Amino acid sequence: MAGEQSSSNDSSSFPSEAARVSQMVATVLIFFVGVTLNGLVVWVLGFRRARHSGAAGGETQGAGSFRVYVVNLALADLVLLLRTPLMLGYLAHHFSWPFGQTLCQLVMFLRCLGLYGGAFLLSAVALERCLCLMRPVWARLRRPRWVVPIVCAVLWLIAAALSVPYFSVSGLYLWQNRTQCVETAGEATTGLIVLETAVGFCLPFVLFVSCNLVVLLGARSAERRASTTSTPVTSPTSPSAPLYPSQKMTRLYRILFFTMLLFLTCWVPYFICRFLKALSFGRVGWENLQHGAVKGAYAALFLVYIKSALNPILYAFAARGLRRTVRDSLFSTIERIFNEDLSESLRRKSLRRRDSQF
Repeated sequence: MAGEQSSSNDSSSFPSEAARVSQMVATVLIFFVGVTLNGLVVWVLGFRRARHSGAAGGETQGAGSFRVYVVNLALADLVLLLRTPLMLGYLAHHFSWPFGQTLCQLVMFLRCLGLYGGAFLLSAVALERCLCLMRPVWARLRRPRWVVPIVCAVLWLIAAALSVPYFSVSGLYLWQNRTQCVETAGEATTGLIVLETAVGFCLPFVLFVSCNLVVLLGARSAERRASTTSTPVTSPTSPSAPLYPSQKMTRLYRILFFTMLLFLTCWVPYFICRFLKALSFGRVGWENLQHGAVKGAYAALFLVYIKSALNPILYAFAARGLRRTVRDSLFSTIERIFNEDLSESLRRKSLRRRDSQF
């Protein structure tokens, strides 16, 4: 959005009024849907589930690890979505940034923090699947429960460290008589974009795809062994579960397919455009490529936001108990509120009846 506008003295016009209104509508929808769904995930799995598990002490090791990763992924999506109200202000002021230098630097930082955090956590989830396949007993039974929260904290610290330099390369520039919140054009910005592409996209992409392929091949191999032997073989992602029947295999394929599809369609265009923008900087005759890359990154950023907003739906398919947990939590909360209101109403009626007797 604002952070992807060009700082060059380009003569091209801004998008039309219809496009501006469409972007505002899309931004509002993304914000409300994304914050609601991701906030629900954090509340149910981060607060209610943790309190319930602590009281009951019945949560398994694997379920606890998955819950921690999902909560952190939802937080990464929320970090990205927190930028959208400010972007809405940018659109409402007809593509002019009205919030000043400090908030401009903040939205740049939040964008990178959310992207780095989400990429690192997706890689960690993929590695977790491989770990459950190759070392199932240790991963599910013997690993200390504090390992996964420590891993998530370290990943957040690395993401923050890689995002802080964007404070120094962000600024306000006047372009076609409108104030733009952009990254400064220079070698420092180009280096940060190259680093962002390598560490925030290429490395997580390789880990994500390779680990998912290992899980798929391992599950397929276990399914073949089950068809040739009567000896029970455990699932490659759950040592305590029976071997994948065809229905579970189909579900696993579907989950991994949609996970990789969202990753490829929503993140790849954005990072490719960002890399082309860095590649074309300062090169004579590459101005059209740079301008197209800036526009492409601006449009692709909406895909990133859409992915962040829809990720909780994917979590509901990946975690069999998540939909039931969310439903039960909502019902119990509504029931508690209703019971509290009913008790308060009965108490007031009792007091009025008592006063009338006097």
